[in-house]
Amino acid sequence: MFDIEILTVNGNFFTGKVQDDLGTGGTEGVGDITGQIKGNGIDFVKRMPVLTFIVDEKGTRKTFNKKHPPIFYTGEFTNDGQTVNGTWRFKFCFVWLGIIPIPIMPIKGAWSMTLQA
Repeated sequence: MFDIEILTVNGNFFTGKVQDDLGTGGTEGVGDITGQIKGNGIDFVKRMPVLTFIVDEKGTRKTFNKKHPPIFYTGEFTNDGQTVNGTWRFKFCFVWLGIIPIPIMPIKGAWSMTLQA
């Protein structure tokens, strides 16, 4: 889970801040989002300031003082415009921990967002 605050809107494009819920496996710190709305669709990229890995089945997290790889979100608004449902994904990349490259494999999941008044 995370909270998004939209800070600027320019036509169909927007920017904002995002803060993950640490209790649900989120990443520490306040990140940035940039995105756009196309018809009833929305796309945005979430960039978090701290790299966090979940290292076991218990949900143990390990945090590094490096930027987290970008997370790509896409979704569609419901008919009432109050909720968005969609998918998120990581692209394949390497994260360098010192001189050791750690491959980040592509992964995806489902997400939902509801407007808070």
